Amino acid sequence: MRLREEIEEAERTESSENADNSSVQSSKFILWLQIFIFTFFVLGGQAVGTLLGRVYYEQGGKSRWIATFAQTAGFSILLPFICYPSTKNHNEQELIIHQPSIFVRTSVYIFLGLFQVANSMSFTVGVQYLPASTYSLISGTQLAFNAITSFLLNGQKITAIILNSVVLLSFSSSVVIFQNETGDSGEISQKSLLIGFAVTTFGSLGYALQFSLTELAFQKVFKSNTLKEVMKMSFFIGLFVTIASLTGLFASGNWRDLEKEMGEYRTGKSSYVINLVCSAIAWQLYALGSFGLVFKASSLFSNVIINFGGSIVPIFAMVFLKDRITGLKVLSLLLGLWGYTSYIYQHYLDDLEAKTTVIIASDNQDDDF
Repeated sequence: MRLREEIEEAERTESSENADNSSVQSSKFILWLQIFIFTFFVLGGQAVGTLLGRVYYEQGGKSRWIATFAQTAGFSILLPFICYPSTKNHNEQELIIHQPSIFVRTSVYIFLGLFQVANSMSFTVGVQYLPASTYSLISGTQLAFNAITSFLLNGQKITAIILNSVVLLSFSSSVVIFQNETGDSGEISQKSLLIGFAVTTFGSLGYALQFSLTELAFQKVFKSNTLKEVMKMSFFIGLFVTIASLTGLFASGNWRDLEKEMGEYRTGKSSYVINLVCSAIAWQLYALGSFGLVFKASSLFSNVIINFGGSIVPIFAMVFLKDRITGLKVLSLLLGLWGYTSYIYQHYLDDLEAKTTVIIASDNQDDDF
């Protein structure tokens, strides 16, 4: 709901007699430009990171801990930005007084970081125990879970249009269930199915809750309106998750096989390193974009963009990896576009409603005089 609040504030400012109209329009333009940039980071980072992950496994990479490590190790590229001193205006100086202590801030970062580790491990276990189609169907419910947690924790308004968007995007990400896969056989035991179902459902719910808790942290704990807060969130959570991944790598003993894995990588050691470095940068841009959308719009908005990104990744795979495009992939893309357009249309309606509300309030004030 942060996006609607900022739009309404801009409209109220615009309606005041002393308002600088060009300044107001510039503020609204900057807001939407920031949302566009964060959206680009999410979609671009998700596509590049996913494709490089596929290349890693196809060329001989085997370590899931290394692949997980690469998804957060790029946090270091944000260090210059969070260390760079920023000029503070009067309003920002007032906000500093209400900033949380280092202990509170660190506790929130660690909690959200551990939450992310638990969710990632849940999805990893789910992939191992479930057929791909069943896994996709269950993991696709995280957007619906996020709609519920956003409503309960963040005051998200659930309209018919938003509900339509959530259903379409959830179905778009789960359309793989209609594919005939050799892995979907009756050889999987009932116990394995129950374990896979439980941990994947937990991961979907946890993923949704993590987004809503992140938005709640921005609203109630980090009461700042600067983008540096987004970078700090992305940096420190990435740091703690990376530490957890390295701990898992050494605890499992997989680090002993890294030299052998690098030597057996089909395209060479340099290609192996370049793949992991580029993956780390891509996934860090994705993380920064998702946190930025939570900060500037809402957790549900960010999740909608992420789910839409899952629909367009097959198009990039077709272009760069020569994947075969199928009717189901096209259907997934069309459903994703429909769901995304529906969600953006709701924000257009909210913008119109905000303008109408401000105009009515302004007319009532004129009548009082």
